[in-house]
Amino acid sequence: MDSLRNVTLVRHGTVRFEAEDGPVVYVDPFQLEKEPHDADLIIVTHAHPDHFSPEDLRRAARPDTCFVSIAPVLAWLEKEMGVAAPYLNLVGPASPELFFECGVMLAPLPAENKNHPAGAGFGALLGLGGFTYYVAGDTDLLADVPCDVLFVPCDGVYNMTDYLAKVPAQLARLDHKPGVVVPYHYAGYIEGTDQNGPRLAQALNSLGFPAKLLIGR
Repeated sequence: MDSLRNVTLVRHGTVRFEAEDGPVVYVDPFQLEKEPHDADLIIVTHAHPDHFSPEDLRRAARPDTCFVSIAPVLAWLEKEMGVAAPYLNLVGPASPELFFECGVMLAPLPAENKNHPAGAGFGALLGLGGFTYYVAGDTDLLADVPCDVLFVPCDGVYNMTDYLAKVPAQLARLDHKPGVVVPYHYAGYIEGTDQNGPRLAQALNSLGFPAKLLIGR
């Protein structure tokens, strides 16, 4: 089975998962072109506007969508969207694993750098459809956890400055190497970053770290 078969890199830092005959999960929905209202679970990793986008939360959510995020985002969801407390899940980088009735496991992981202080957000390790996906979020720090797919930011401005050196160096230090690395958080939103993903994928492949692009595939 292909771990990326039902995964879409929607825009910038947005990833959409749809398991075979299973749940639909969004991480940081942003600049959605349609209003699918199909999410079983929405994860908002932190409160910066390119990750916490109220209009896109409204586009993706349906009445029974579950949410995972930090306190300010959950407070907005409760007040402005009327989401009931049982559908709101507060997490931080050290929170325990969560298991959802739709069949998704989520483990919050640290995500931080000089632009994103420790505790202000989190990365997400997801288990669904028989695979594990690590969406690192806005960070310069990668957690050492096993995963089939790692989504690593490479905008080189707010995260992973000098990404062509930092990302391989981070991967080399991990005991648990990801099955495949997917560059994300580049192109379209941050000017001058359109080629960052292809450059990083080429560099990683040349060093023996399998990497694939989702944009344009």
